[in-house]
Amino acid sequence: MVDGFDLFVCLREQGQTRGAAVPPEELYATQLSQLQEMGFFDTQENIRALTATAGNVHAAVERLLGNPGQ
Repeated sequence: MVDGFDLFVCLREQGQTRGAAVPPEELYATQLSQLQEMGFFDTQENIRALTATAGNVHAAVERLLGNPGQ
């Protein structure tokens, strides 16, 4: 029989595995829309910035303005 802690650990690991399989276009869909509304139209560049900043739009904008093309 599985105790409550083991069940929690198992469910948490399953969630992490599922989360890793989500493409960044889906994971950051809202943030990508926000960046496009601000005039940042390079989707791949935006994804790199959002990935580097864990989805923080403000930090991604700073990164895009400070590091164009990187």
